[in-house]
Amino acid sequence: MKCGLIVMNKKFILANKQLSKVKKRIERADDILLFLDYDGTLAPFKADPLSAFVLPEVEASLKKLAENKKIHMSLISGRKLSELKKMIDLNRCHYAGSHGLEIEMSFADGIIIPHQNKEIDVLSKKNYQMTKEKYLKAVDVRLEDKNFGLALHFDSEKKQAEAEKDLKALFENTAYHLLSGREVIEIRPKGWDKGKAVNYISDQIREKSDINEVLKIYIGDDRTDEDAFKVLKDGITIYVQNEDDLNTEAEYYLRDPEDTAKLLKSLAGES
Repeated sequence: MKCGLIVMNKKFILANKQLSKVKKRIERADDILLFLDYDGTLAPFKADPLSAFVLPEVEASLKKLAENKKIHMSLISGRKLSELKKMIDLNRCHYAGSHGLEIEMSFADGIIIPHQNKEIDVLSKKNYQMTKEKYLKAVDVRLEDKNFGLALHFDSEKKQAEAEKDLKALFENTAYHLLSGREVIEIRPKGWDKGKAVNYISDQIREKSDINEVLKIYIGDDRTDEDAFKVLKDGITIYVQNEDDLNTEAEYYLRDPEDTAKLLKSLAGES
């Protein structure tokens, strides 16, 4: 659940009136910056993240959209960059892993780390290492080392809530930030999020392609995507609800990845 956000009248984007309105905005735009989350947006959730493959119909539509020269596509995920690229391989697509802490632009060589951390203080390092060692030994929590941070995957919301209370106290006033998602707690460096990643990628695309006026579209389903919704006030923001409520900054919503597939199919001109 996303607590603390203002509940507004959200619009179901697949409704004829809303879809027509959005498609008209897209048709009028000279350049589209399309940002997509992965898990829960393009792919259904799975207990094993490595088996959470993108829906086949989604992949087909994305490949067709990638052929449209006015569309600049980016995937932004909490997954490690290397893992994200293994899950889906698209031409002319920019990839951002670890919530944008590691970025690969299609027109540049190498991995970009836009947020260079300052020297981590001793206490922060100590607490981070202690947490890593503790959860490496835990049998009911799966620890994912993302190089930049840790992701703790729980098998129940109750266990997650219990751990979150202790971890918040441990990492208070440190160089690390806690982010809680669906049965997962991430421990990552402060000062960077998907919103900043969206702005960074947008600037890179504009500079490379020599474009100014763009329409930004962001589709995501998690608390981490709220930071991106906030920086796209003039764009099109779409929240994939899954099993949550509609407490979101996004203007529009979809119910699940199957709805995402329908939307992308329509945008690709296949329906």
